[in-house]
Amino acid sequence: MSKLAMPTLWTRMKAELGDSEAQYQLAESLRSGDVAAAIPWYRRAARQGHVAAQTMLAFLLANGIGVPPDPGRAVSWYRRAAAKGDVGAQNNLGYMHEHGAGVPCNPAKAALWYRLAALQQSAAAQVNLALLLLDGRGVDRDEAEAVHWLRAAAGQGHPAAQYRLALCLREGVGTGRDPAEAALWMQAAAAAGDRDALAALADLRAASDPAAEDGEGWEEEAIGWQHHAERRPMQGAHAGAMPPG
Repeated sequence: MSKLAMPTLWTRMKAELGDSEAQYQLAESLRSGDVAAAIPWYRRAARQGHVAAQTMLAFLLANGIGVPPDPGRAVSWYRRAAAKGDVGAQNNLGYMHEHGAGVPCNPAKAALWYRLAALQQSAAAQVNLALLLLDGRGVDRDEAEAVHWLRAAAGQGHPAAQYRLALCLREGVGTGRDPAEAALWMQAAAAAGDRDALAALADLRAASDPAAEDGEGWEEEAIGWQHHAERRPMQGAHAGAMPPG
């Protein structure tokens, strides 16, 4: 949203006349500079059934951005958009159910919504579902299926998925042990800036190199991964409720 053009007079006129797409576009153009001013336009578009507006309005309400936080109302808007197949709304509605935000905590319902979004290739939802499967929360514990979803998300470049897949491969959780592949995924996660992966590589370096016990050596390696990460675009450092987009 950082480089959206200012709304044209025609867009504003159409928005004033009730065009839901124009209302949404006007809200999007206002959001980076004045979120509070964008809220009424998202709301007007959402009330007319504009799915993207519903999802963004829900996200802003859930997080109290530009408006007082209202998790219950956020859930209501997420539900409308999720029922129409919006993948971001489905993932975030799952998050609300998992954490009891605006609704009673219900991991089973969270798993349902995560799965729907995961099937639509949402990497965040795939990670969220995998974590429930690994813990057996809201679903039967299924490490093999968890690895399946982690691998799907890792293949899309999700750093947290890459890190957790590396752990599963290293320990043989839900799959056969494969230290070589585990190392590749750990390095990929570190290169993308995942802090857990960076820390894990530093620990491995310190454990394998006696000269690094005093803190020298492994720090240089970790810093090298961090510099590499800074040269690459971030792709979502963790799962959970993600901004629509």
